[in-house]
Amino acid sequence: MTPLVERAADLQMLDALLSHVLEGHGTAVLLDAPAGAGKSALLVELAARARRQKVHVLGARCCPQEASAPWGAVRQLLDARLSDEDLGLLEPGRTSLPDGNGYRALPVESFHGLYLALLRLARHTPVVLLVDDAHYADDLSQQWLAYLARRLESAPIGLAIATRTASGAAPGTLGTALAACPEFSRLRPRPLAEQGTSDNLADRLGQALTADTAAACHAATGGNPGLLDAVADALVRTGTPAPQITREQAADACSRAVLRALPQLLGRHGPAVTAVATAVSALGRVAGLPLLAQTAGLALPAAEEAITALEDAGWVCAGPPWRLRSTAIEQVLTAQAGEHTLGALRSRAAEVLRDLGAGTPEIADMLLHTTPDGQTWRVPVLREAARIAEERSDMVAAGAYLRRALAEPPEDAERSALLARLGIAEVRHDPQSAASHLRAVLAGEENVRVRAALVPHLAEVLVSTGRAEAAVALLDDLAGQIGEDDCETLYRLWAQGILVLLEETPHVADAWIARGNIADKLTGTSPGQRLLLAALALKTTLTGQCAHTAADFADRALTRPAPAEEPALTTVFAAAALLHAGRLTDAARCCDHLLADGIHRQPAPLQSLLMAMRAKIAHRTGDITSALSLGRQALALASPGQRYQPYATAQAIHALLDLGADDEAEHLCRASGQSPAGTHWSWATLHAARARNHHTRGNHHAALDELDACARLMRTGGYDNPALVPWRSHTALVHQRLGNHDAAVELADEELLRARRWGAPHTIATSLRILGRLQNGVAAVTILSEAVSLLEGTPARRALAHTLTDLGEALHAIGRPSEARTPLRQALDLADASGAAPLSERAHRALLATGARPRRRRQSGVGALTGREHRIASLAATGMDNQAIASALFVSRRTVEFHLTHVYRKLAIEGRAELATALTADRRTPPGLPTPVRATDSQPLPAARQQIETGPVPPHRTVPGNPGQDVPALAPGAYGTAPATPHGGATPGPGAGM
Repeated sequence: MTPLVERAADLQMLDALLSHVLEGHGTAVLLDAPAGAGKSALLVELAARARRQKVHVLGARCCPQEASAPWGAVRQLLDARLSDEDLGLLEPGRTSLPDGNGYRALPVESFHGLYLALLRLARHTPVVLLVDDAHYADDLSQQWLAYLARRLESAPIGLAIATRTASGAAPGTLGTALAACPEFSRLRPRPLAEQGTSDNLADRLGQALTADTAAACHAATGGNPGLLDAVADALVRTGTPAPQITREQAADACSRAVLRALPQLLGRHGPAVTAVATAVSALGRVAGLPLLAQTAGLALPAAEEAITALEDAGWVCAGPPWRLRSTAIEQVLTAQAGEHTLGALRSRAAEVLRDLGAGTPEIADMLLHTTPDGQTWRVPVLREAARIAEERSDMVAAGAYLRRALAEPPEDAERSALLARLGIAEVRHDPQSAASHLRAVLAGEENVRVRAALVPHLAEVLVSTGRAEAAVALLDDLAGQIGEDDCETLYRLWAQGILVLLEETPHVADAWIARGNIADKLTGTSPGQRLLLAALALKTTLTGQCAHTAADFADRALTRPAPAEEPALTTVFAAAALLHAGRLTDAARCCDHLLADGIHRQPAPLQSLLMAMRAKIAHRTGDITSALSLGRQALALASPGQRYQPYATAQAIHALLDLGADDEAEHLCRASGQSPAGTHWSWATLHAARARNHHTRGNHHAALDELDACARLMRTGGYDNPALVPWRSHTALVHQRLGNHDAAVELADEELLRARRWGAPHTIATSLRILGRLQNGVAAVTILSEAVSLLEGTPARRALAHTLTDLGEALHAIGRPSEARTPLRQALDLADASGAAPLSERAHRALLATGARPRRRRQSGVGALTGREHRIASLAATGMDNQAIASALFVSRRTVEFHLTHVYRKLAIEGRAELATALTADRRTPPGLPTPVRATDSQPLPAARQQIETGPVPPHRTVPGNPGQDVPALAPGAYGTAPATPHGGATPGPGAGM
């Protein structure tokens, strides 16, 4: 018998039934559950408990064979207890007779006579009637039991009826009558939980399985007691003691047990249950009842009853959506149905989804599992699903849809276009197939513009497979085919060619540009020219050639009279160049314009990149809180594996470290380390951010490992520009900390040479700051003073705050404390304004060390909040409760409550309802911060700037913003510089210096 575990609530209700019976107040209980749920075991236990309390037990078990035998169930219950006279009530002549309308009149005399006979029996000893599988009871027996149930209240008689959900039998009088009576209890035994499964098998085997093995058995059976009986038998036959049974042995035993027992259990139900289970097996995941019903060929009520039975049995996960509970169950259903039946069900499901108005991707996903059969409606659906996947840059999905569309097959006129799109989708994840498909299309294509759209993708395949020279030859050959009257196509070809070559071989891109004089005489008078100029600006930035040249290319790329024709990539690449050339205000305006005007129509990777770039700008200008918010938004747009996810993660890590949220930064670093590192340039920024986190926590060797990985990527990729990732400066700081002074100075000197070659003030100042921290005495002061002078005229407030702190500490170290106070006070003001709590603490300590008496740290207002307090207050102001905040920040709820108490005191408010107003009212804007604006087509960028410019300003330059359809092959990196050890102080951990 199945052991009774996890049935305490059910048994309590059965005990209540016995108590009522013993008190002379009869009642009834209906047990309704699918096959294998343990209904019979509960009835057996009820009988045993009744006998122990001297209650007379009368039982019957119905079966299909007796369903047409009049009084069959009643005879099982009462035959042995009735007198000869009472037995006469069951004679055929006493059954129902036709009335005048053709209906059969109930044999009320027989019903009442049997009731009285049962009352006489119960007068001496209380009686409990147990009827198992009552759905198979004959009609007369069901009607009498229903008659009896209505007369139980004042009689010492109990009635326990067990029926099977979705049995397939016609709805019976008894079940309907009991279900309609709210005073009667209804039990629905549920599948066992994982612990219940373990206990059940331990009772059957005599010893407990290991937790891992018991979990495998639970996963295979869904906790269905009937299947567990079969599993226990299979485990016994292995001959292995229960504690020694391995997970693999259990999995094999479960597969064999389910294969043997599941068809029998399903067979106890009506055909609708098997039909629904097979439909779920075919579809894998079923989102709604209409789809399930129509796919299985059932009416909605029948489908609902069947899926409920499968849920209650533990074989299907509760839904919607519905899916099978285990692989073992799926294998049985698949083998039982056969691939032909499953394929037909999937085809029907696709048609049902179409008729129900489901989304195109949902229909297409179903079509991926169907057999091609030339149905004309399928190709447009698959084609549209591919377009949607391409928009979200899911090229693997797009390729799958396109391959399926080609197999259907499409019309001949459409085949070439689909094959071309397939080749483009395969470029990154299946270059060999991409090359084959693109070559096949190009071989039959004579239109030069179409060829110009496809050749760069084939060139990208060649570059990625180590054939850069072949890619150049391919591009040159096509360029020679473009007529002189179609310069716009040529410009776009050159732009795409540059981006393709930059991906793997920047030096080849340089040679190609020089040989073809591609950069000559470009004024930016057409969209193609402007895209080419933006690509040149990006190439110049990534290869670290000259900030002035990169900014000049970007300026010319932004002179556009026709915004509606402009691709978004033009603005993105130009903004990247301006950002790393030190033109932060202009770069911010470009990003804000795109973010405000239609960026939502762009692919998610481009949105993520742009948001991360804007986070980097906010970080450099000292708006650390905004940088974190923008970084998190960029992360939300970057799905796992997306090429810009590492870049977005890096921005968030740098902001968290600056705000003093070290635990959050550590968690983000650990989460990012769960995926294998890639070779895209964005991984260099993440390696650098994780190195900074390690350095901050004192894990210097781990920091060096991350920096080595960063260096390899930068060198092999050809993107060794310190404006992107100043990895040498950061490595120098780590070496200095480890006592390798000579190696540190050598790295810092080399970084400074590269920074001066690039020529951007921020980049030079960053390298000077690190070199200055490696020096002592007057040399350190001289170098740091130069860095400060470079930054003072720029909006790079964060780097200025760090450099002023370094300078103040250096001045104090050589015995000039009075001179040190001025830069330290300036640094303290900048750090407080930006919310950089660790830097503020460091500057405050340095001021105290000079003998100054700085203003008391603010004890009230937003400025008095620590970084952690400000973060918690900001989240609480959005409506998050304390537990949600604790989960988001990976701290305890008590910690959140502690910090909020301090926040309320400092802000002089009563509670969280006032947080949003209090945080906004006292907010200060860091000096020099470019205010995000929504640029318009007629709104030119200011000709006069507050920072050092690196190129001339065109007379009528405006910010472009028309969204394009391309996804950037490359984009600028991001990195934060490491601060050096304060002179005479402890190491606070490297800063981002971005």
